[in-house]
This record gives sequence, structure tokens and C-alpha cells, in this order.
Amino acid sequence: MSDTQPVFSDESSDPPASLAQLRETNQGLIQQLAELQAELNQVQAALTACEQSKALSQQNELERSELLAREQELNELKSNFVTLASHEFRTPMGTILSSASLIGRYNGDGDGERRERHVQRIKSAVTSLTGLLNDFLSLSQMEQETLYGSPYPLDIITFCHEVIDDMQLVIKPGQRVVYHHIEGPSAVSIDGQMLKNILVNLLVNASKYSTEEKEIELTTRVSSDRLHITVKDQGIGIPDIDKDNLFISFFRARNAIKVQGTGLGLYIVKRYVDLLGGAITFTSQLNSGTIFTVELPLASLPPQPLV
Repeated sequence: MSDTQPVFSDESSDPPASLAQLRETNQGLIQQLAELQAELNQVQAALTACEQSKALSQQNELERSELLAREQELNELKSNFVTLASHEFRTPMGTILSSASLIGRYNGDGDGERRERHVQRIKSAVTSLTGLLNDFLSLSQMEQETLYGSPYPLDIITFCHEVIDDMQLVIKPGQRVVYHHIEGPSAVSIDGQMLKNILVNLLVNASKYSTEEKEIELTTRVSSDRLHITVKDQGIGIPDIDKDNLFISFFRARNAIKVQGTGLGLYIVKRYVDLLGGAITFTSQLNSGTIFTVELPLASLPPQPLV
């Protein structure tokens, strides 16, 4: 930038010369302003570049922190998986081995009832193992974000009865699931596999934390293009102090520690509900039971062909 300062002569009495001098001085000031503006623009550009660099650095740091937290979470999940798998698989595998060995001893004509009892124990253990494997498979798919809802038409009443039939080998002796569809059309469009996983996990929990001979209530209702599901049990209930953590993976309520389980069931339910764009709530009283309510959006049914 030029350091030339404007010079005014008091001795000049020639108007044209004074005017030329003023023009020259004005031109010099304009040039100085232009140079100052250019320098200012450079400073502003440098400041903007610094701010962008700082923001990018902060973003990169945030992403690194998130990736690190994610890696730690996955490592924790893997560790929990190994621990739970070794513990939860041991019981049904032991049951299968024990019953299989005992069946070989019951060869007499009057041993049919004993053989059948051990066959049922083996079937129950296999069902338990299948449930555990399905839970871990669902967890793996969810963590890898490979699940997407694929709705298709189904009859909710028939669907629920089929799920209940599949539950007969899982629920405790004397327990029964009572189902009612209380409102709305039974024809709906939703991802049936995800819905089944939601129902199965809720019903398994209701059975697991209730005593024998207890009744489990399942109700459905269709209203305003939404499916409402309620599962009510008469079980041990959930302590107030544990309610906020109920949908966290591997979490077990303090009154459920002695009951066999992985702590994945409600976590999986919540993830499936989220994937379907729905919501889940619950109310519970200790030693009185728990009510889970699920609300799921329904897809539009395809048009019916004209007859």
C-alpha cells in the first residue's frame, strides 16, 4: 500500500491547478481505500479459512470420539455375548444331554410315559436354544443396520393365533394366552416377521416372569391406520428404579436376576418397534404384573381386484 500523503499548497492561486491537485489527491485516497479493502478482504478470507479449519478439526474430533465410543460399545456387546452364550446355552444343552442319555435306559413296555417326558424336555430345550440364537441373530442384524421393514397384507387375527400356537412349547405349564381383537378390520399391511418377533418376545417375557397357571392377555386393535397391541401379565413386575433402563441391551431388572434370560428380549422389541416407526410404553406394579402397549403404523393395503 502506498504511503503517499496528500499535499495541499496554500500558495497556489490558479483554480485549474488547484482542481487538478484535488483530483490527484482524491484519486490517491481512492487507491488507498481500494488497497485497504483488498487487505481487509484477505484478512477476512484468512479468518474464514481458520474458522473452517477449526470447525473441520472439531468435527473430525467428534467423529473420532463417536467411532471410539461405538467400537467400545461393540466390544462390550461381544464380551457380553460370549459371557451370556456360555451361560445360557449350558442349561438347555445339559438338559438335552441328560434326557438323551436317560431315554436310552427306558426300553421297557411300561416306560413310554418316561420316554415321552424326556422327549418333551428335549423339545423344550431345543426351542429355548432356537430362541437364544434368534435373539443373537436379531441383535447382530440390528447392530449392522441391515434390517428394513417390508410390509405385506395379513390377517391380524389369524396371525396372532398362529403366534400363540407356536408359543405352546415355550410357556410354563398351566399358563395360557387369551387373545382378543377388540376393534377395527383384521386385514392389515405390515412386516409380519418383525411383528412376530415383537409378539414372541413380549409373550415369552410375560410367561417367563409369571408363575405357572397364570393367564396372559393379548389384545389387538386397528384404528386410524395404526395397529395397537397390548400384552398383559400377572408376573413379578418391574421395580421403579429399573424402569428407565428396561430397553437397554443385556439389562436385567434386579428382581429378575434368578430367572434365566439374556436381557435382550425387550431391547430387541424396542429396536423392531423403532424400525417400524412405532412406539412402545409400559406400566408395571411389583408382584402385580406388567402391561406393554405397542403402537405401529400400518402400510396401505393393495387395491382389491374387481370381481
